[in-house]
Amino acid sequence: MAATDITLNRKPPLSSSNKKMILFLLLVGCFLYISWLQLGKWFDRPHLLPPSPGLHDTATLTEAKVNEILQALKRHIPAVNQTQLELTSSGAHSLVTLMNPKENYCVGEMVSVRVEMNDFRGKPKTYGGDFILARIHSPELKAGAAGVPEDFNNGTYRVNFTLFWPGSVKVSVLLMHSSEVLSTLWQAKEYCNDEFIFTGTFRNRTLQETTRCDINLSTNETVCEFKDERNQESFSCFKPKTLPCETLHYTRSRNSKAACLPDAENQLLKRSKVGVTIQNEFQDITVVTCKDRVPQAVGKCELGMSSPTPSGFFHSGRWSSSYCRMRSFQNVSDMNQCLQGKQVYLLGDSTIRQWIEYSTYKLNDLKYTSKTEPHAPKLTIDKKRNITMSWKMHGFPCISYSPCFMDGGIYIAQELDRLAGGENTVIAISVGQHLRPFPLKFYVTRLMNIKQAVTRLLQRSPLTRVFVKSENTRELNSEIIWASDWHGHLQNLALREVFRGVKVGFIDAWEFNVAANSFDLHPNRNIVHNQIALFLSYLCGPSF
Repeated sequence: MAATDITLNRKPPLSSSNKKMILFLLLVGCFLYISWLQLGKWFDRPHLLPPSPGLHDTATLTEAKVNEILQALKRHIPAVNQTQLELTSSGAHSLVTLMNPKENYCVGEMVSVRVEMNDFRGKPKTYGGDFILARIHSPELKAGAAGVPEDFNNGTYRVNFTLFWPGSVKVSVLLMHSSEVLSTLWQAKEYCNDEFIFTGTFRNRTLQETTRCDINLSTNETVCEFKDERNQESFSCFKPKTLPCETLHYTRSRNSKAACLPDAENQLLKRSKVGVTIQNEFQDITVVTCKDRVPQAVGKCELGMSSPTPSGFFHSGRWSSSYCRMRSFQNVSDMNQCLQGKQVYLLGDSTIRQWIEYSTYKLNDLKYTSKTEPHAPKLTIDKKRNITMSWKMHGFPCISYSPCFMDGGIYIAQELDRLAGGENTVIAISVGQHLRPFPLKFYVTRLMNIKQAVTRLLQRSPLTRVFVKSENTRELNSEIIWASDWHGHLQNLALREVFRGVKVGFIDAWEFNVAANSFDLHPNRNIVHNQIALFLSYLCGPSF
């Protein structure tokens, strides 16, 4: 086959001026591209567009806030090294005097008393730190309100009371614990964390095994760790021989009777009395209604508003708020109308469980779906009005010999993250009684995690309504080392600080109990009703 010549059509060579132009355009293009990259980097600088915080950043911020709150609470923790009972504060040897006394006082006026603290020898104390609870009350009127103590750190105190009602009014000041006892209780809270032995029961259809559990298990053996990765909280149980970790059914606890305090501190606690009345140097005061003192009008109860002290008072057995208008909700129809169409989630300990117990007692159509153990989850439904109310225990640690079931949830923060929320979703949270035996940092960290979960819920569903309830006072004969109301007092202070500025409703159950002189972990139905009445006043206002 003959070869074929193929002719290629070539373009004439570029001139020198064209080459220079092309090179110039290439340089300009490179310069613009590099400038665009640098401009993007400038706009992405952290101080202008901060990245979303990761788990590590959130944990760091949480730790910093926890430490800030603990630092603020230090001023409420006395540092006294004294174990001789006769040198400690004595309520029986101390005195309450009326400041600026006069014949009559006006409703709405403030009255103050001075507390002069002495030791068991009758000698004046020269430093403060004692734990005092005070109230005014009129038994015949079923009236009472809490006082606000002020510590001058020199052995003297001032307690301020707001006079909410006319009549003959009594003043009562109790020395709950001396500062010397409080120093010992603080040591126990921070360093004696072995008061209880926790066990976990693992179960399937045919087998049951029980092992030891705790917040921290120091061991080389294999353990089952139940961890909230987001919030970095966990507890562990020794792994059962046969069953897998996910079969944990419930935990329970018993007192270990371990003695970690030195003998002198133990003796001081044993010999010290709780809740001693300090003698008044004056008679009852007379309060009258004055024409020139008109009570200041208050607005409706709104989420996010601060709850002052005193936050209200009892009169005729009914609670009246000092900062917002509320209804009594004595009528069943009012409660039903307020709750109609709502899903109420109660999360926490048995003191918030009382709300579902009282509601089923008061509302005949609100029925349990099944009978359950005390610490098992509970669900009630009113089909006619589309009301659902549920309760779940807050999870480990649960101090009870009765089983605390794990299907109630491990952590409240996780429960909150599961909820979609909405305008008919209502949540009430109460945590504290079961955490009193543990270091304060553990409690504050738990609260911070709950607060962050509440914030996430409100961000994705702003119409959801969330409430937090403070701790109740409890029996004066409770185990002093871990159950003292001073632990609850510190934790309530932390609760207020953690949720400061968050759009939640605050139910100051502690003040209800102090005003009513109720030292009951589970107060009577009247107190519980008034807690719920304040809660419903937030939901539905002073009138429908």
